[in-house]
Amino acid sequence: MNLLDIKLDRSFDVFDSDRKGQLQRSDVLAVSDRLAESLGVAPDSVAGLRDSLGGLWDTVFHTMDRNGDGAVDRQEHRAAFRARIVSDQNRIWDRIRNLSNAWTALGDRDGDGMLSRDEYTSLLHGMFRLPRQTFDEAFSALDRDGDGQLSRDEISVAMKEYYTSQDHAARGNQFFGRL
Repeated sequence: MNLLDIKLDRSFDVFDSDRKGQLQRSDVLAVSDRLAESLGVAPDSVAGLRDSLGGLWDTVFHTMDRNGDGAVDRQEHRAAFRARIVSDQNRIWDRIRNLSNAWTALGDRDGDGMLSRDEYTSLLHGMFRLPRQTFDEAFSALDRDGDGQLSRDEISVAMKEYYTSQDHAARGNQFFGRL
């Protein structure tokens, strides 16, 4: 299995909230519900993130469902993501940037437009329910300028590297933790 397949499988796993081996709209939207719960806020407080996730499902994930069963399995996810990245980079990156901006705004507790280590770790742990240490290690790799904060640009670059780079040393590979 090549590096991109490993990363796409990890991405699939973090979105597969019910662990049934297929993604449905409810799995993708559950990310916002988990975040609201972890932040101790009402689901309405994460409406922007939920809308972004819904848009990501409608424009990206839903189109991956090649057999029309209403769900995306691991193979459909891999094949479609690879094809989509090649054929429609601008639209997919706009969707991912919107999603990233929505959850960055939610995680930015001090309002400085950046995510501290604690903000990033709490945010991703809340969304994806992976151990905090996973994201603590990821933060160190993603903080390119070493200022102790992740800017929106650093996050966007990391996400783009995660979904496109075949370079084993790319920092963005660490987005969902060590591979």
